[in-house]
Amino acid sequence: MPLCNDIIKNRIIRFELSTPDQASKAAQLLADVPGIQQTRVVDPDHLRIHYNVEELTLQMIESALRDVGFDLSEDLIINFKRAVYSYCEDALRASIGVDQHAHDNQPSISLRHSSLKDPRPHNWRKFV
Repeated sequence: MPLCNDIIKNRIIRFELSTPDQASKAAQLLADVPGIQQTRVVDPDHLRIHYNVEELTLQMIESALRDVGFDLSEDLIINFKRAVYSYCEDALRASIGVDQHAHDNQPSISLRHSSLKDPRPHNWRKFV
């Protein structure tokens, strides 16, 4: 199945091992977020997540987790995958009619009743 065509995405979020149980804590926080269909802890530093790309992107989810204080892995391969996923999800959202320029009007991810939103303009997120 092509990488970019599925509306429901199945990704793994990897955390640094610096803080124990980050994956399980993140799964608890993300369980009630609209657009996230399922979370499952694979290892103490791996979280498998299923989400609807019409409502969320991996970049939005990871940004919200960073804002709350989670330490995500910064391996070179992980960063490369993030860039590919971001490109595919942005292209898919554009092709199904989710307006990329109206990103500020889209609902932000709410973790613990605080609105977490990436403050960078959408076009800068691919480069910074």
